[in-house]
Amino acid sequence: MTRISRPVAPLLLAAVSCVFGAMTPAAQAQSAAPWFARATVAMLHDTNYLRLADGAAAPPGYTQADTVVSGTLAAGFNHLFGAGQRAYANVELRSNRLLENSLFDNQGWRAVAGLDWRTAGLVSGELRVLTDRSLAAFDTGTAGVLGEANLVTLSQADAVFRVGRTVGLNVEAALGWREVDYSAAFYDSREFHESSASAGVRYRPSARSSIGLGVRGTRGSYPLYRNLGAGLFQSDDYTGRFVDLTATYSVTGKSELRARLSGGRTRHDNAVQSDFSGVTGSVDWRWNPTGKLAFTTSLTREPSQDAYFLAAGAGTLPLEFSRVSTALRVGADYALTERVRVRASVSGTHRELTQSLPGGAGGLIVLNGTDRTVLAGLGASWQPTRLLTLGCDIGHEVRRGQPPLSADVTASSFGCQLQVLLEGRSLEGR
Repeated sequence: MTRISRPVAPLLLAAVSCVFGAMTPAAQAQSAAPWFARATVAMLHDTNYLRLADGAAAPPGYTQADTVVSGTLAAGFNHLFGAGQRAYANVELRSNRLLENSLFDNQGWRAVAGLDWRTAGLVSGELRVLTDRSLAAFDTGTAGVLGEANLVTLSQADAVFRVGRTVGLNVEAALGWREVDYSAAFYDSREFHESSASAGVRYRPSARSSIGLGVRGTRGSYPLYRNLGAGLFQSDDYTGRFVDLTATYSVTGKSELRARLSGGRTRHDNAVQSDFSGVTGSVDWRWNPTGKLAFTTSLTREPSQDAYFLAAGAGTLPLEFSRVSTALRVGADYALTERVRVRASVSGTHRELTQSLPGGAGGLIVLNGTDRTVLAGLGASWQPTRLLTLGCDIGHEVRRGQPPLSADVTASSFGCQLQVLLEGRSLEGR
């Protein structure tokens, strides 16, 4: 297939989301809609911004440590109407400047719009569109240091439909679509688009708890999976089939538990190294023992597939990358005083890595390995007024990996930000 450039798609989706949020019947029904506008200035210093392996020197013309100065402008509204219905839209523009590696200066955005609706009968649903553009995470261990800023753009749309009451048996169906694009040609084979559909039943014994069972199917494609030369590419299409068991439980608003257990498989036409079969899932727990203290805990196990070219030359076989990640994160937030808050978090991730490299006589060499990453952070914020916030954070990252699929990486960071917020309850001042 020939490559088709779609630089207009993210901007079009951003515009659609803004128009959708502004023109929903909910927004037009009343002029009294809550709104906000926010400006943020931040500075972050990272001792290993390029995420180089321990002991490795930065390439000529680059600096391992760097300081990033960021500016963000955001605005949006969240409008409640009718019986539990809501329309919302948020738009955020970002600009990042690096003091040393100015080659990676970048601008990004994020736009989200949605509608939670309910008819006079038993039918309800949710609509949501999103687009986000930001600097992709550095992958210097396997891809090296690129000579350009690699921006990743995510576009996504989701719709959920329900038949049933708040308490009792509900029938649910959902449709989804997402697309990922990279600006750097080296990452062409990581670009993909995917559609999904699911259907199931959910029983709510009370408004605070539920249990659901459903089936889910996905169909997607990496359109630029293999470079055949002369501007032609071979795609890698894939399909997935899953069974999902979900549950939610809340205790008087102080504790909320959400869990999902999924079983299924994903099959690829060409990147067979990325095939996956097994059990995945997630558990999220929020606990507020007091009005000042809050804990969040999450445990996830998820598969992911990716591929990128072994080299930039035409006709080169792609380097296939497949992994299963298990991650645990614990965070705490405490209101030290009415105006001062402190927060802390620690997370650990274990990845199972598998790659296949082209071998002699057209064969493949399969490599396996693992790595472990621990992230820790500590921060505090001061809010002298309701509309002004000053905060600072420190962080430390340690990765221990098995070459050649991963490497030992160490990095520390320190940053502060100033945020100014404007908000209104309504145009009438309510």
